[in-house]
Amino acid sequence: MSPISLPQKRFKNLLLDLDGTLIHSGNFLVHIEFIAKILPLMKGHRGWKAAWKGLSEGNDVFKVPSKEKTNKERLLDIFSKHLGLKYEDAETAVFKSMMEVFPTLKSHFGKIPGAAKFIEWAKENYTLTLATNPVWPIELVHMRMRWGGIDPSDFRSITTSDRMHACKPTRDYYEELLEQEKFKAEDCLLIGNERKMDLPATRVGIAVFLVRPDANALTCIECPTDKNPGAWRGSYNHLKEMLQSN
Repeated sequence: MSPISLPQKRFKNLLLDLDGTLIHSGNFLVHIEFIAKILPLMKGHRGWKAAWKGLSEGNDVFKVPSKEKTNKERLLDIFSKHLGLKYEDAETAVFKSMMEVFPTLKSHFGKIPGAAKFIEWAKENYTLTLATNPVWPIELVHMRMRWGGIDPSDFRSITTSDRMHACKPTRDYYEELLEQEKFKAEDCLLIGNERKMDLPATRVGIAVFLVRPDANALTCIECPTDKNPGAWRGSYNHLKEMLQSN
């Protein structure tokens, strides 16, 4: 790859996605199983229809950023309404149900080749932030990390549902992350695995690397310019080599 296609400055902060990037997170079946197991636990309040409406609207609410309420607050508002519970009681019921269901899904999650080894190297050279899509409480994020062989203590912070007001792939999510962490966009590299969810970070000035564990070569997706921070694709070995080159 031509030197002109490589990053033109050294990054200080690595923002790492979780599912599909650091850990294997199954496929669409894990979502089906989650819904099938949590619905019976929540139907006891106002029945199947109310439980389904809560889950359905809860999924939709994350598509639009909020100026006033965190993702967690918006989700609990919805369940409070549909289940006929006070906010605090809805919080208890939803959290208890999630903590009962999620451990049964462990078989869907696992290690991604090269991820843990890369973190061991990267934590000595960069500030690490877990830039996961903030729809879950920290307990469930830590649970999934450990299933994938990733140590939560290696990360300075995690974008969880109780602190964020937007989700990927909106630019609001990336702007809020930069603001909360007091990072400059040009000092950051987002490491993800999905074009749709992760590549939009370039719109706020954050460079992006999409991990493909079986990639044969480092590829430049978007060359860095004055207006574009750049985007690349490759394996964890390619990522490490790229970071060492700048």
